[in-house]
Amino acid sequence: MDPFIQLVLQQGPITQSPDPSTFARFFGSTISAVGTFVGTLIIGALLLAIVPDYTEKIIDTVEDEPVPSFLWGLGIFVALIVVTIVLIITLIGILLAVPLIFVMIFVSLVGGAIVFIFVGERLLDAANVETSRWGHLVAGAFVATVLAAIPFVGGITNFIVNTVGVGAIVFHWRNG
Repeated sequence: MDPFIQLVLQQGPITQSPDPSTFARFFGSTISAVGTFVGTLIIGALLLAIVPDYTEKIIDTVEDEPVPSFLWGLGIFVALIVVTIVLIITLIGILLAVPLIFVMIFVSLVGGAIVFIFVGERLLDAANVETSRWGHLVAGAFVATVLAAIPFVGGITNFIVNTVGVGAIVFHWRNG
């Protein structure tokens, strides 16, 4: 018998251990999706319960002015990055940069929740389902969850949604 074949037969079956990075990616995507669902529901519910008229006005702005909303949001994000860098360079400005970043995160989450309420409304309207804003919120949170579970697409979609949401808030505030 050939020596190579003898060596292969002596080795026994070849088993492949699972790649730990596959599990980490799945686990990370799952955590992100669940966090997105819960976060969108909580923030959206607070908006609908505490400031329903304001929420309606921002949803109308998203519907009527999506491109200006996106451009305003993009401008705000770019300005925030520049201002934050300038503040951090001055060292003493760090005291202002940290709260500024937290305010921007908060406004971004609020804007994203409002856009997903709008997305839920469009989705349910397309399916001929009659429901309230609360139903739109749940449908939008579900869409947000599905998108967040897709590794690359979720990040891009989340950026676009938050940019439109922040822009709609600023656009509405400016044109109030």
